[in-house]
Amino acid sequence: MKSFKQFDEAYTDRYAHSSAEDDNAGLFNVQDPASLQKLNGFVGALADKEYLQPNAAVEQLAMRMGTVGLNFTLPKIDGDKGNTTVEVNQFGGRYGKTPENSNGPMSQGDEIENGDGISHKKDGGLKLEFNWEKQSNNTYKVFANLV
Repeated sequence: MKSFKQFDEAYTDRYAHSSAEDDNAGLFNVQDPASLQKLNGFVGALADKEYLQPNAAVEQLAMRMGTVGLNFTLPKIDGDKGNTTVEVNQFGGRYGKTPENSNGPMSQGDEIENGDGISHKKDGGLKLEFNWEKQSNNTYKVFANLV
């Protein structure tokens, strides 16, 4: 039977090479090109399936993106083929005074920021492009891409 010390040393040695910081992708870091590329792969997986209604695909993507703190207004999808672009915000947006726009505690409130939570980290913010097309079997393919 192993003693606790032997078990502890074996466990520590086996997992010493991996750390949570190195193994996990911070998909919420949209300003990092590597994270954005991984997030785009996550978003692009939407096209792997066919859907009876394209709105179902968009709603599923909204729930998936919500897990990493990104949300968007659901677009109106009409017709058998089309495309649309929506603005993406992070953590519900950014509202209030920030160190960049405040003139002090007694200011008049003209400098209140009401942003998307992304534009201050990534120039131009983040947009989500949707393309949909009806297939010959009466299902829809929906493609999405973050830009």
